Amino acid sequence: MARPKNDKRSKRNSALKMKYLYKILHLLLLTSSMTTARAQVGHHLTGISVGTNATATVQLDGSVSNLFSLTASMRSQYLQMFDIYLIDASPELTQWTRQAAFLRENNDPTPLSWQDTNTGLGTARFYRTPTNYLVTPFSKPTGPYAVGKVVRILTDPTRSYRYGIPTNSSFMSTIWYPADPPAARSLPAPYTDPAVVKDVAYSSQFGWPSQWGAVMAACVTFAQTNVPVASGTKRFPVIVHSHGISGDRTQNSQNLSELASHGYIVAAVDHEDCHCTVFPDARGARYVSPDLYNPAWGQSRTNDMEVLLKALTEFDSVDPILAGRLDLNSIGAMGKSWGGGTAGELCRNDSRIKCAVLLDPAIFTDNGPNLVAVGLQKPFLTMNSTVWVHTNLLPSPSDFALMSSNLFYLATTNATWFKVANAAHLTFSDPGWTMDMTPTSRSAALAIDAGTLWFFDTNLKGETTPIPTNAEIINVQQK
Repeated sequence: MARPKNDKRSKRNSALKMKYLYKILHLLLLTSSMTTARAQVGHHLTGISVGTNATATVQLDGSVSNLFSLTASMRSQYLQMFDIYLIDASPELTQWTRQAAFLRENNDPTPLSWQDTNTGLGTARFYRTPTNYLVTPFSKPTGPYAVGKVVRILTDPTRSYRYGIPTNSSFMSTIWYPADPPAARSLPAPYTDPAVVKDVAYSSQFGWPSQWGAVMAACVTFAQTNVPVASGTKRFPVIVHSHGISGDRTQNSQNLSELASHGYIVAAVDHEDCHCTVFPDARGARYVSPDLYNPAWGQSRTNDMEVLLKALTEFDSVDPILAGRLDLNSIGAMGKSWGGGTAGELCRNDSRIKCAVLLDPAIFTDNGPNLVAVGLQKPFLTMNSTVWVHTNLLPSPSDFALMSSNLFYLATTNATWFKVANAAHLTFSDPGWTMDMTPTSRSAALAIDAGTLWFFDTNLKGETTPIPTNAEIINVQQK
């Protein structure tokens, strides 16, 4: 009978030591938080408590609500964005692992807490969080993978004078891909280069107004830069993306990260009409006025996508991160607005492209001459907006719908067309999460994600799932 009593006493003593250890750390953290609060720094731990089962509850706080001086309408939208909180843990202050990454809306003053159920009696546990402000407009990707991101320079020696440089034949590409969970100390990748979102000439007609540029320049995404592809030897289906006219390759970061989290490698490029592209060398930031429309850009965009496809084949052979991981027998295309016409034309012309998703596509004879005349006889999904904004710049939703209607009418089979309630044209890209945010735009954007994922899962992975039931998906037609 003595042995059980001693065991019981030993466990109780261990629990007391554990609680005492946590209380010491708790006190240190409280002292630190009071100091940092006066200094107005960012994220911080405010305390640790231990339950009777030795589960530790870690409290955090911080605020980004006053980071920017904004107009009343901008502030309302900004406060609906998020701040990312990260927690690392260690048993001995040398080996750390990432434990959690979670969001809090910028207008939510509620202190955060996280429970660590991996603690054990008699086992020390230390915690830390980066003090960085990690503002993001996006909700966390829903797939089983974390997201990695790399940037590559592509070159087409058959074309020059790109972005006003006589000798330049190069353009930029970003590739999102499935990755393992982030390591300790890692931080999310920046949303884009500050020069891109602070392009004053561009923002006067399209894109980010100057105040929004300041916000977006400080934003991060859920992607990690230059990390390995997810562990294993699995090859992932590939999707190539084309941005809207006078846009840039980062403007659909939310959609593309979501796809990567579900096991796709997604590559986007800056086309010749890109309002601002940034080279990592002496070429620096290069700007194109949105007023300088060129009918030849349609063919130039298709050529860009062909160069990208060739580069992806090379990356699968020799790229230090991507080699051996691209399933080049399962390639889809997608594009937004003018990029929808580009993606559709690429799908029609290139046998490697199995299917296409067209996001509120703008299809004209300049960017989709064959689509207008004979359509697309491969599986495609086209979806359209229902809310008209920026009426001085864009066609109406009925105009966009007419283009999709023509494409759907010309298709003989494997065509899906629907509209998205509460979605404006920009809801099909990242501004729907920021400057074009409405009380319902985020739900509409998530419906767009759901439809896109369903289509590619069906046509690139061979899965058999019904079309999503999001309430915003309306007027569904299928052949």
